[in-house]
Amino acid sequence: MKQRLLLKCQALVADRAGNVAIIFAFAAIPVFIGLAAVVDYSRAAKVRGELAAIADSAVLTGTTPAMLTQSSATAQAAVQNMFAAQAQTIRGQTYNPAQLTVTVSDDKQSTYIKRTVQLNYNASVTNMFGALLSQSQTSFPIQSTAATSNAPNIDFYMLVDNSPSMELPATAQGVSDMITKTGCAFACHENDFKDSELSVQYKGWGTIDSYTFAKNAGIALRIDNVRDAVSQVATTAQSTMSFSGANYRMAVYGFNYDFAKIQSLIAADSNTNVSTIQASVASLTPPLMAKNNCLADFSDAARKYPQTYVYPGASKDQRNTVSLGGLAKNTSGSCYVSGNDSINYSLPNNDSMTDFNYAMTRINAEMTTPGNGSTQSGDTPQGVLMIVTDGVVDAAVTSSSDCVGGNTVSISNKYGSFLRCHAPIDTSYCTTIKNRGIRVAVLYTTYQPVETDSWYKSHVKPFISQVSTNLQACASSPALFHEVTTGGDIKAALADLFQKAVTTAPRLTH
Repeated sequence: MKQRLLLKCQALVADRAGNVAIIFAFAAIPVFIGLAAVVDYSRAAKVRGELAAIADSAVLTGTTPAMLTQSSATAQAAVQNMFAAQAQTIRGQTYNPAQLTVTVSDDKQSTYIKRTVQLNYNASVTNMFGALLSQSQTSFPIQSTAATSNAPNIDFYMLVDNSPSMELPATAQGVSDMITKTGCAFACHENDFKDSELSVQYKGWGTIDSYTFAKNAGIALRIDNVRDAVSQVATTAQSTMSFSGANYRMAVYGFNYDFAKIQSLIAADSNTNVSTIQASVASLTPPLMAKNNCLADFSDAARKYPQTYVYPGASKDQRNTVSLGGLAKNTSGSCYVSGNDSINYSLPNNDSMTDFNYAMTRINAEMTTPGNGSTQSGDTPQGVLMIVTDGVVDAAVTSSSDCVGGNTVSISNKYGSFLRCHAPIDTSYCTTIKNRGIRVAVLYTTYQPVETDSWYKSHVKPFISQVSTNLQACASSPALFHEVTTGGDIKAALADLFQKAVTTAPRLTH
C-alpha cells in the first residue's frame, strides 16, 4: 500500500500538464494589483485635472477689472464660492471645505492696486480597489495663483499729418500710375485746375485737380489709409476697454501748415461714440493748395508780422494796432484777418505746408496734465500722444536757427521776408511733451524718394536719412515707434502701436 502511494506521488511530481495554470495563478496576483493601481490612478488623475481647471478659473475671478474695485474680503469669498460650487459636481471625490484655503493680498498704492490671489486645496479620491492596495484614498494638493493690477485709464491724442505729402499714393504701383497719367507723383489737392506743373494733362484737367483725379481713378493715397487706420483705432480702443476694464478716450487733430481739432476728447466706450470719432476722422483731407496759402495763425513766421501789418494808408504810428486774429484768403487771393476783408496783408506761405513745430506747440497746449490713470478720487488718466507723419518739415520760419538739421529758401513779399524750411522734425518739441509725463508713440509713413522731382533732390534728399532717426528719438521707447513703407498695412501698424501703448503703460509694482 505504501509502495503504491509513493509511486502515485512520484507520478504527480513528474507530470508537467498543470504547470501553466499554476504559474498563471501565481502571476495573476501582481497583474491584478497593477491593473487596480492603474484604474485608481487614472480616476485620481482625471479628478485632479478637473479640480486644477476649476482652481484656475476661480482665482481669475478675483482679479477681473470689476473685482479689483471690490475689497480683498469680497474677492476671497467670490473665489471660495466659485471653487466650491464647481468642485462639488466632480464625481469620484467628496468636496471638503475644511481643506480649502484662499488668500487675497492687495498691494495698495495711493493711486494703484496690485492683487495676488492664491488657492490651495487638499483633495482626496476614494480608491475602488483600496482593500487590495491597502490604501483607501489617493490624496493630492491643488494649487493655483493669479496676479494682476488694474489697467490704467488713458487719454489718446492722435496728431495726424494731413499735409500735401500725404497725397502720395499708398503703393508703388499707385506712384507709377500718377507719374504716368499726370506727370507728378503727388495727387495735389489744389484750386488751380490748370496747374502748369503737371506735365501730362490728365483726364479732367482744367475742371478737376489731380487729387480728385486720383479719387476717380481709384488710386489709394496715404491719407486714405491713414484715415482708415485712425478710424480702426477707435474700434480697437472699444474692444480693448471691454477686456481691460480701463477707460480710453480719444481726440484727433490734423496738421499741415495749420493745426485743426478734428475730434474733441471722447470716450471710446460705445458704438455711438466710436461712430462719432470715425465720422470726424472722415473729414481729414489735405488742405486745398493755392499757389500761395496764408501763414497759419501764430506760426513762427506769422508771429513776426503783427509788428509790420498795416491798414492801407495807415500811418507809421498805427502799425502796431493790428493783432493777428485768424488769417484767411479773400476772393482776390490775398491774406487778411478774418472778418475784416479790408485789411490786405499779402502774407502767402509759398507752399510751406508742413509746420510740425507749430502743431506740437499747439497740441501741447491742448493736452491736460496726465495722472496715474487710476479710479481713485482726484486722479486723472495717463496721456499718450500718437503721431502719424512722414517726418519731413516744410514750414515758414523767421530764422535759419529755427530750421534744425535742414535747409532754407528765402521768400519775400512787400512787407518783409521769411524762410521756407525743409528739415527732419525737431525732437526738442517731443522732449518738452515727454517731460510732462506724456508718452509719445510715432507711426512713420516712410517718406519715399521722388528722384524725378528736382525740388526733392535739392531740398529733401540731403537730410532724408535723418528723418527716421529723429522720429525714433521722438518716441518714448523703441516699442512705441513703427515704420510703414509704401504698400505696408498702415491700419495694422497703427493698431499694433495702440496695443503697445496700452500694454506698456506704467504700473506701480514691487
